[in-house]
Amino acid sequence: MKKLLAGLLGPLLLGACASLPEPDAPLPWDPQVTQGTLATGMQYRLVRESAQPGRLDLRMTVNAGSVDEADDQVGVAHLVEHLVFHSRAGHAENARARMVGLGWVQGRHFNAMTNYERTQYMLSPPSGMRQAPQALQVLADMAFARDYSAADLERERPIVIEEWRGGLGVAQRMNEQRTASQRVGSRYPAHRTIGSEAAIREASLANLQAFQATWYQPSNMVISAVGDFEPGAMLAQIETAFGKARGGAVPPRGHRDLPLDDQLKVFRLQDPQSGSSQVSLLLRLHEPESRGTSRAAMRERLIDRMALAALVDNLRRQPRQAGVRSLTAQKTLIGSQSTVLGIAAGVDGLQHEQALRQLLTEIERLRQHGFSEQDFEHQRAHISALGDKTLANHTPRTFEQWVEQLTNATAPEGRVVERHAAARRYLQVLPGIDLDDLNGRLKLWLGSADRVLQFSVPRQSEVEVPTVAAAEALQAQVASQALPAPAQQRTDAPTVATYKPDAPGPAGQIVGRQAFAAEHVEHWTLGNGDKLVWLRRNGPDGNWLLQAESSAGYRLADAPAWRLQMAAQLAVRSGPDGAQAWRQAQRATLGLEHQPQRLQLNLSGAPGQLPALLQSYRLSQLAGIDPTLFDEARNDLLQRVRSSPLDVRSRQESAQRVLKYGADHWQSPDPLALQQLDREQLQADWQRLASAPVTYYLMADVPAEQLEPLVRGYLANLPRGAAANAQSALQQPGQRRTDLAIALEPRAVLQASSYLPQAWQPQAAIRVALLRDLANQRLKQQLRGEASGVYRLSFDAQLDPDSQRIESTLSFTCDPARVDELWALAQKTLAGLSVDEQWLKTTRHELQRQEAKRREDPQTQFKRLILSERHWQDPRYLSEQARLPEALTLPAMQQMARQLFPAANQVQLRLLPSPAALEQDL
Repeated sequence: MKKLLAGLLGPLLLGACASLPEPDAPLPWDPQVTQGTLATGMQYRLVRESAQPGRLDLRMTVNAGSVDEADDQVGVAHLVEHLVFHSRAGHAENARARMVGLGWVQGRHFNAMTNYERTQYMLSPPSGMRQAPQALQVLADMAFARDYSAADLERERPIVIEEWRGGLGVAQRMNEQRTASQRVGSRYPAHRTIGSEAAIREASLANLQAFQATWYQPSNMVISAVGDFEPGAMLAQIETAFGKARGGAVPPRGHRDLPLDDQLKVFRLQDPQSGSSQVSLLLRLHEPESRGTSRAAMRERLIDRMALAALVDNLRRQPRQAGVRSLTAQKTLIGSQSTVLGIAAGVDGLQHEQALRQLLTEIERLRQHGFSEQDFEHQRAHISALGDKTLANHTPRTFEQWVEQLTNATAPEGRVVERHAAARRYLQVLPGIDLDDLNGRLKLWLGSADRVLQFSVPRQSEVEVPTVAAAEALQAQVASQALPAPAQQRTDAPTVATYKPDAPGPAGQIVGRQAFAAEHVEHWTLGNGDKLVWLRRNGPDGNWLLQAESSAGYRLADAPAWRLQMAAQLAVRSGPDGAQAWRQAQRATLGLEHQPQRLQLNLSGAPGQLPALLQSYRLSQLAGIDPTLFDEARNDLLQRVRSSPLDVRSRQESAQRVLKYGADHWQSPDPLALQQLDREQLQADWQRLASAPVTYYLMADVPAEQLEPLVRGYLANLPRGAAANAQSALQQPGQRRTDLAIALEPRAVLQASSYLPQAWQPQAAIRVALLRDLANQRLKQQLRGEASGVYRLSFDAQLDPDSQRIESTLSFTCDPARVDELWALAQKTLAGLSVDEQWLKTTRHELQRQEAKRREDPQTQFKRLILSERHWQDPRYLSEQARLPEALTLPAMQQMARQLFPAANQVQLRLLPSPAALEQDL
């Protein structure tokens, strides 16, 4: 499914070649793409990208997915994706075993995915082009061998069932409801990609092979490659691997488009654990004229984009009635010609009736008045500016961008075109588009007779959903009124001109300086007790980075955490009228990261923006909390608290905090506390947080004589007080276990954690990180590959510099009947984690390669500077990092492996099905 987001021109500005083709011919392929069709009918798309020497990314796409299944084949498309890895094609080992034998890791070097309309196999060999022949042959064997057996199916079936089980939950349930309503009448709702548990258990080998025989035809496949190769040589290798395949035509695909009718359909979307509260009107149409890259198609698509952007702008400008949180629109493309325009009203509380009335009113207002000349001129100028910007951009696509472009163009009619030629074509057709075109498109959309009304109701709330007759009567009533024209601007939107930053105050002092020449770092001690750590180089993309951090975390003994977090969040958005708009115009908005023991404010900007960054930061420290923001935030939080019962997730998270820390230190606000909260209390909270001394981390290549007056004028004179005494949250020692039989799904979720005291050192931290990856591989090999008991499994371990501990977590989902067995196997696997010389040699070589890049990566260097300063109060990490690979000795790695998940401090929470969920499963 592809979503058109208003105002975005990225997908439009795909390009062509230097000389344009015939006036209405489709734009040709980007000349950097070598593309064509093998004699077998298989398409190929190749891009030589040598910026990363030796690297190779291969993708084989089959243009078939779950919507192509027959009625008795539900879930089969995804099962075939799993089973083709058991293909042997005359080899002693199957495809997966052969790749593992080459040292490839599933998920990193090979993977696959299935959706409604395609199945894709992705290979990225660790040795790159040197392993291209093996990779291509594996793909060919998986595509055409079809020699997996019934025994293979029985081995893989439990894993797919666990994948189905792991995907259960509120998001899955709500997505199924949305799909059932948005695509009502089509094959999509009955052919969910994963299928159902019954379909997975009942799928036969014959059905799998029949699906593969029907759709896995060379003429229905695309092989794409991006890498450091000569296209001719790569094509020869593709011919060798795929040239002997034979096949036939594939069936027609008319089922991919939505069947339309002339009816209004009404649906209630609701789940006990979903807080979604919205009213949406979906308008379903067939619009084939805008597909493709001909001049006519691109003109139609440009009208679509401009009309959608104007529609969204109009909706956002309208005054919202009580109970209506937002108004917006989004368009979705389905199949080869179907589109769905969704116009939605976000609902506050349970005011769905009021939201529906305003939604229909705004739609009718647009129907009566259409877009204005001002709307059209705004969109025309926007498209023109984006086109000019694209023509001025000569930055080549990166490796990752080429992979994405080829992946997005795997449909039979898909292609990647050169950006400048596409931009020129859009700019050529733009003058031929006028206001009548946009209003004609709007009239077409709003006149659709095939309509779906969705009422999204939160949790178990009682909301009356109108009948079809009642909804149509309300629409007729609204249509009978003569409505005023849409508002042309938001009356509550501040303008940039209303705010001008204050001049720097009386200059403060820089009372101490220390230089670290080897690391290009300076320390400045400010007269107010703050400290500046300055790394004299530019950040990512040449930008400057500023991070301000203090001990003002949200875990203070005498104030609730939610209130401190609320104070910080509102403070960084507050200021005089127009301040936030000024920040946005200056690109000096603040990023907030509030942790239990630390408060961080982050800014970044281009060279020359440092005054704006410092002004923005200073404003956050001195400005009062905006009364309007306070009222909106308190009312919104009060509404959410009132409508949010203690659901499964909340109870699970609370139980886990008690299990780990001995008490639940997080207390959600109650309605009475929120009703009694006033702005003065939050202002006092923020002043307390903001008074804690700050360490500034600055990454900027700027002359000291330029920096010094800015630091003295904006930072050194800020009032500071005592450091905040934020409390730590540490897991308590010992073994503990808690079971919660409250889940709505028929599955067990096991979450376990452990820790071991360990002094932080970069060398120890890198050992833990690498062993974490090894542990994940071994756990998946045992619990998924050998035991066929899990699909979703995650193991994480890190050496935390704040707690001075190795902190590890393990989580997986499984059949409730197997949780004891799989927990015991996981413990055994982690307790027996070992390192051998070959793995260590390969890992050390890979670390050396990665570290060479990290030493050139500004973001990594900034992060390591901060870690070094927190731990040693100096930048020595930047000098010592080149020796990190030396830390990977066999004795050190073996010792650390045994400490990764110590049994003495293991605690586990088991979320188990409720009795009702178990009965439903039976």
